[in-house]
Amino acid sequence: MVLSAVKVIIGLATGSLVVLSDAAHSASDAFSTILVLLGLHVANQPPDEKHPYGHGRAETIVAKIIALMLMAIGLNFGFSALKAIWQKSYHVPGVSALWISLVSIAVKETMYQYTYIVGKKIDSPALLADAWHHRSDAISSVAALLGVFFARLGYPIFDPLMTIVVALILVKVGWDMVFKIIDELMDAQVDPETLGAIREVILDIPGVQSLRNLKAHKYGAEHHVDCTITVPSHFDVGEGHDLSHEVAERIEREFQSVTHIDIHIEPHLEEYD
Repeated sequence: MVLSAVKVIIGLATGSLVVLSDAAHSASDAFSTILVLLGLHVANQPPDEKHPYGHGRAETIVAKIIALMLMAIGLNFGFSALKAIWQKSYHVPGVSALWISLVSIAVKETMYQYTYIVGKKIDSPALLADAWHHRSDAISSVAALLGVFFARLGYPIFDPLMTIVVALILVKVGWDMVFKIIDELMDAQVDPETLGAIREVILDIPGVQSLRNLKAHKYGAEHHVDCTITVPSHFDVGEGHDLSHEVAERIEREFQSVTHIDIHIEPHLEEYD
């Protein structure tokens, strides 16, 4: 928020459109982090009667809001830059615009690295979206730096031109995030590597004769797994029940992000071999 305020002051004082667009990006970054905090708070609430699977989707919803917000800001500043070029309403920004861009690059890249590491560690889509928001802000600050630098060399049109570059970065990052989030909201299958690892764990358990209909999808920072296992045909209900519990416990032990497991049991038939 402090970084955004400084950018606004310097952008207005120096008349730099690209620094102002970068300020708006940083402000949206601060706002998105607040959304992430709210999303994480809701996602951590325990299951209730209305939400028996928990509230993990809150993170996905927050990530989608951030993505749409990035696209909206990018389109707005892209339009403003095109308008400035059309009307030739651009001029040379002051030297302070250079310094704030340099500071912004260092700060935002540091924030990206920290947020991305934590987001990967807990597999949080909202934190990862926020991390990429930080990275896109760092990249847009690079564009702002170049715009101001070339404008001060005597090419003032570079200020709105680099604003368009910043706008395109925002739209591209938001667009990519939206499609990734849509997959999650539609319960898309996890990547083949993760699915294969789950398959190996299940088939390695004594008593599991075969595995069919294995499905796994993300639910916020969590994973849900569904599958059908076959057991020896002489197993009684109790033995099958105990084996299903062993399978569930092994999956949860090996994959800590898995919070919901649904196992269907069938007697093993010769044709499965």
